[in-house]
Amino acid sequence: MGWRDDWPSMPDGKPYDGKQLVPLGFHIRTLKGPDMVARLARSDVNMPDFDGFPIEEQIQEVNFEAAVYNLLRTEPDIHISRLFYQRVPVLHPGPTSSIPKDLAGRRLFLFEKAEDVGNVWDELNGANKV
Repeated sequence: MGWRDDWPSMPDGKPYDGKQLVPLGFHIRTLKGPDMVARLARSDVNMPDFDGFPIEEQIQEVNFEAAVYNLLRTEPDIHISRLFYQRVPVLHPGPTSSIPKDLAGRRLFLFEKAEDVGNVWDELNGANKV
């Protein structure tokens, strides 16, 4: 049993290309708040036979990534969605013998949904992508 979900596929069976997140259900609409986009990790620390990055390392990664997003927002020339919330994986106590029924063991980030600006990644040249 793997410690990471298979890479998602498109409805036609092709590998997921990373585009069209909103139609694929990662878009969260709130009644009175802003629209959000969620990013959930593929690996779950509560999977049986989990052999991914140790939870201590994942906690550091989540905190570092959140700090980077907050730092980038201070730069006026860098346009980045606001990070509303980040969650480190929660390791359930005891042995794991079945697939988790919750998502607590996965890293989670909630971002403000930016206005549609197109897929700017494809418009960048190689040097700008680096």
